[in-house]
Amino acid sequence: MPHNLDEKDIKVLSQLQKNARASAHEISRRTHLSPNAVRARIRKLENKGYIKQYVAVLNRKMLDRRLMSITGISLASNSSENLKSFLEFINRVPEVSLCHHVSGTYDFLLQIFAIDMKDYHNLLVNKLGAFGEINGTFSFFVLNEVGTGHFVDLTHLLRRNNLN
Repeated sequence: MPHNLDEKDIKVLSQLQKNARASAHEISRRTHLSPNAVRARIRKLENKGYIKQYVAVLNRKMLDRRLMSITGISLASNSSENLKSFLEFINRVPEVSLCHHVSGTYDFLLQIFAIDMKDYHNLLVNKLGAFGEINGTFSFFVLNEVGTGHFVDLTHLLRRNNLN
């Protein structure tokens, strides 16, 4: 197991991914551990860095962010200084919820939430355009979403050691 995770740790992590607000008592019923053992394992997993944070997953459509785009960005230069400048710049653009540095046709893939197409156009031209070193962009507009985007499959950890 990576970093000494055992089957019980994996079960606790799995339950927390489903509902981070679940009580130790609730998790104990699903994992067949005592509530105290669940609390101790959660503390251990937090301290070791397996649990980075607890967040609320918001319904963006109810918050007037109906348009989602996956936008490819090609930079004019891939110098380390330009890459660093772009990452610092993109961290100041609140509509960008994710930024992945990738290989291939684009240098970065951004997940962007906008109110509508007019709002997206304004973001692309005025905000992203303010970073002068963009060579090109390409936008994919999301028609439908499946899943939540924050779930990490843990079944391979169980299969690796025949624990399931």
